[in-house]
Amino acid sequence: MRSQLKVLLITATLVTANLGVATAAAGAATAPPVMDTSVFACSNGVCQVGPGNVGMPFGAVLPVFGDGIPQSSPVGERLSADDFTMKIISGSLPPGLQLSLEADWAVTGTPNQGGMYSLTVQFTPTQDAPGGAGPSGTQQLSITIGTGSSDRLVATGAIYQGHQFNLYVDGYDANLSALYSVYATSTGKLLIPAQPNNSAWNDGLLAIYAHVNDPCGTNGTCNITLKDSLGSSVTLTLGPAKY
Repeated sequence: MRSQLKVLLITATLVTANLGVATAAAGAATAPPVMDTSVFACSNGVCQVGPGNVGMPFGAVLPVFGDGIPQSSPVGERLSADDFTMKIISGSLPPGLQLSLEADWAVTGTPNQGGMYSLTVQFTPTQDAPGGAGPSGTQQLSITIGTGSSDRLVATGAIYQGHQFNLYVDGYDANLSALYSVYATSTGKLLIPAQPNNSAWNDGLLAIYAHVNDPCGTNGTCNITLKDSLGSSVTLTLGPAKY
């Protein structure tokens, strides 16, 4: 009898524990989504998008991740643009810019007035989201529009494909009409002459590539520098060639 009671108590404990896990998982699934702001400059919860310039086409993607998990987490799931709605709930965009939905939600357009603009965007999962409809998330943003060469160039990665003899550099720049060059940092040798962004979308994400010899040669790893026509530059490490 005592052994049967012990088994029943253990079973009840396991069931209770499992219910707790299930409840926690259900709670996690209803957490508000978060915006991936990794390519923006953020301070005290406000993220600077851009900057941009008067008369220069502007683009900045606003990706969102579900379940309150940012991109830095291996279990974070980026929501498709059809999985959520986005709107401005306070403040405003610079004149000439709009919140648009193309491949992703993004700020696009050509600004026509300089200044610093603050806004808060709200993003709400729909029934099409992996976890279904859920609570909304928000993010405070600011956009500064200059009148000349305001810029913030970000390099997010580079790879050299040995089979194709192609050098690829990825990054972010909201100024869509800038031109980009790549140099060997140590020698200043020009690797990729000035070219426009090769990304298929006007969302600020960069895709620069060209057919070149391995910049690192037998060294395996070296530094390369990405520069743009607005005067910005950023250096990043290129690893061994991939085959």
